[in-house]
Amino acid sequence: MYFDESVKDVFLRLNSNDKGINTLEAKKRIKDYGFNELDKKNKNTALKIFINQFKNFLILLLIAAALISLFVGEHLEFYGILAIIILSVILGFIQEYSAEKAMDALQKISAPYAKVLRDGGEIKIPSRELVPGDIVLIEEGDIVPADIRLIDSDSLEIDESSLTGESVPAKKLVTQLKPESSVADQKNMAFSGTIVTRGDGKGIVTFTGQKTEFGKIAQTISEIEETATPLEIKFAKMSRELTYIVLGLVVVVFVIGLITLDRSNVQWGKFLASLFIFSLSLAVAAVPSALSAIVTISLSRGAKRLASKNMIIKRLPAAESLGAVTVICSDKTGTLTRNQMTITRMYTGKKVIEVKGSGYAPVGEFVVDNKVLDDKNLKGLELLFRIGYLCNDAKLVSNTGDSKSSDSSDGKWSIIGDPTEGSLIVLARKGKLDEKYFEGTFSKVQELPFDSDRKLMSVIYENYINEKTEAYVKGAPDFILRSCSKILIDGKIRLITKSDKDGILRSNNIFAEDSLRVLALAYRDVSSLKKYDVSSVEKDLIFVGLVGMIDPPREGVKEAIMQCGTAGIRVMMITGDHPTTAKAIGRQIGLLRDGDIVLTGQELDKLSNLELEQQIDNIRIIARALPIQKTRIVEALQKKGHIVAMTGDGVNDAPALKKADVGIAMGISGTDVSKEVAKTILADDNFATIVNAIAEGRNIYDRIIKSTKYLLACNVGEVTTVFFAVLLSFPLPLITLQLLLMNLLTDGLPALGLGSEPAEDDVMKHSPRNPKENPLTKQMLWLILIFGVAMGLGTLFAFSIYYKSNLQLGQTVAFTTLVMFEMFAVMSARSFASFKKISPLSNKWLSLGIAASIGIQLIVIYVPFLQQVFGTVPLGFMEWIIILSISCLGFIMMEISKYFVKEKYQFNTPPEITLPKLQ
Repeated sequence: MYFDESVKDVFLRLNSNDKGINTLEAKKRIKDYGFNELDKKNKNTALKIFINQFKNFLILLLIAAALISLFVGEHLEFYGILAIIILSVILGFIQEYSAEKAMDALQKISAPYAKVLRDGGEIKIPSRELVPGDIVLIEEGDIVPADIRLIDSDSLEIDESSLTGESVPAKKLVTQLKPESSVADQKNMAFSGTIVTRGDGKGIVTFTGQKTEFGKIAQTISEIEETATPLEIKFAKMSRELTYIVLGLVVVVFVIGLITLDRSNVQWGKFLASLFIFSLSLAVAAVPSALSAIVTISLSRGAKRLASKNMIIKRLPAAESLGAVTVICSDKTGTLTRNQMTITRMYTGKKVIEVKGSGYAPVGEFVVDNKVLDDKNLKGLELLFRIGYLCNDAKLVSNTGDSKSSDSSDGKWSIIGDPTEGSLIVLARKGKLDEKYFEGTFSKVQELPFDSDRKLMSVIYENYINEKTEAYVKGAPDFILRSCSKILIDGKIRLITKSDKDGILRSNNIFAEDSLRVLALAYRDVSSLKKYDVSSVEKDLIFVGLVGMIDPPREGVKEAIMQCGTAGIRVMMITGDHPTTAKAIGRQIGLLRDGDIVLTGQELDKLSNLELEQQIDNIRIIARALPIQKTRIVEALQKKGHIVAMTGDGVNDAPALKKADVGIAMGISGTDVSKEVAKTILADDNFATIVNAIAEGRNIYDRIIKSTKYLLACNVGEVTTVFFAVLLSFPLPLITLQLLLMNLLTDGLPALGLGSEPAEDDVMKHSPRNPKENPLTKQMLWLILIFGVAMGLGTLFAFSIYYKSNLQLGQTVAFTTLVMFEMFAVMSARSFASFKKISPLSNKWLSLGIAASIGIQLIVIYVPFLQQVFGTVPLGFMEWIIILSISCLGFIMMEISKYFVKEKYQFNTPPEITLPKLQ
């Protein structure tokens, strides 16, 4: 179907034409055909997330405790536990659902786009909005967005190995084929999910979504469930180990409680049921079940924050890995530099002219011998400007919509087309020439495109001013000079001499040594020619001048590289540019220092794998590099123990992006293929954004550690309070509902608030963390245990003062002491540094969490109805003095612990990561 029909018949069948359909028709067809996407299986709907809350083992324990309470007639306790179950489910649902929505939003941001013809023009739309009948444009690097019947093909080749198994890209054509042609033989079709490796083409969409060839075998390419991150795995393992310990202690509490607790006034069955319910509740409160959830939620929240900073996370592990990066391998063009070629120097009439201005803003002066050229002198440069402007396929556009604007902010200007050609347009605009000047005065006749053999481009124009037909030529200086027989100097044409050529080549070399890319400009009168071809046009040219251009570094890149040095991160530049250009940019941005090695791709190929590993830590720039060499560089760095971030934008960069620990595709210049395999997408193509993302990655990890340390310390404190009470034959210092409420609200709310803690000032002033180390060191776990024991003993001390005279008062004091212990502890847990270095109210969510927890505690203590539910009594002034005097130890102990444990990535920075100081 379609492949065996003529293009005309395909248009008729799909009710379309070579100009495509309109937007209104497209909306109608989406209703008929659906979106262009495969059915998503195992989608986490709101209902599924809600139901999953009841599959939690600890929720099931609470349900069992509630049913036992109901069975033994403890109706008040039953309703209390039921309320806590509902609150737990609601909070769990809100957290998971918001994380799911955040990841959905990120997937939409990183969704692929397709170029289509609609409403008579070319536009870019999300691939999922394609419908049968759309006309799609594809080019090298694109992933084909739907099944397409080709109607135009220019050297088009497509890698269909994922569909047909053929390793050699298929050469495409547009002619009608035989009906019996198999999928592999359908050369006039481009299939969804395949990769354009060469050329470009145009086609009409025939099938979308499940009806594409890939859709028919959807089970083989359906979305793979996200694997757990290494951090999640480590936390899950730690949670299991701690769970076994806690459950063991709970069993011990139950057994000892049977022996030591007073049951003289209670029936044996009711006592047994109450103790069993309490033990289950203690298990629920003490088991660190929230640890894995903390990791997932922190990563998803972090991914959302990273998206707001132009780093789109496609896979959650990348958010974690960013914080551990030790080496960034970056492209030069467009990442370290602006990818806005700027002409800074010209050579014409034996004079060197400095050109001011930067980027694409068409504003700048022309300076000779420190004197600015006036309008009269600029007219003498008109021919040079004209050649550059007309021998050109690029366009300068104003992003504000005002093409006449002279705003010097180059962020308001962009180039459609090649940046090198764009710089010539900007040059002409600086010289007061624009579209209006050329309209009606010059008419294009023919173009002789650039090719790599002759290294020239020529255009033929009718010049209505002098009524001549002229050829305007640009290209490599040595190739231009070979074709020149004359030279233009001060408005006069004469024969070119050897001395002229030597002077031109000397200026060319000076420009090149200053890292400028040089083009020569020439022209000739071709009015007498009847046929315009390379052999007849590109000879006897008149040399006009040279232009030297450079791609300037991005703003903030130099500072970002210095920040990397402080953070123990090494930066390596990998570029296709000449070594001289790469070195100049490297020095300009502070990347290249004394002792650093600069290699070419050719020199890299001569090194054995062992030699490369030995030198890799001193290599700072690889020039004239091929994309295929990036994979080898990543492997060498990884063998040395580095965590590697690699940037890339082309089809051939895909293997390296996949191999790197953090593959970063370019959001602006990147191909669909690079974006598909990379774990992250750099939305603004800016190196400084990568460094900011690494800082955020480190902060994500910090938040996880802070929340974990706080939760574990509180859990240990709650368990030891009860454990020592039964061991010392004390009555139970807490009742079931007090324990559950504390776990749900007074533990949980502040821990969530810690997840919003602002980054610490020194987050980029220490070495990267060692990803092989456990999140919590043995030293830190010991201090958590010591803190928990002190918290438990302090609470029991407060309990012992009151329980003999009034058990309910003693339990209320113990309950409140634990809560206040946790409030003081969470204030200190906000920072790895001393509390005095942070602003007490800088984290509004934590402040709200603490205020809510204390508020809930006061309500439970002083509201009569809740006093009956939670077994509390009002506290007086003296009780509060004792409670606060004891519980403030939580803050003091947390602060003291910071001097014994340096939580911040306690491994020595390897010598290869330590950068030399700036000279």
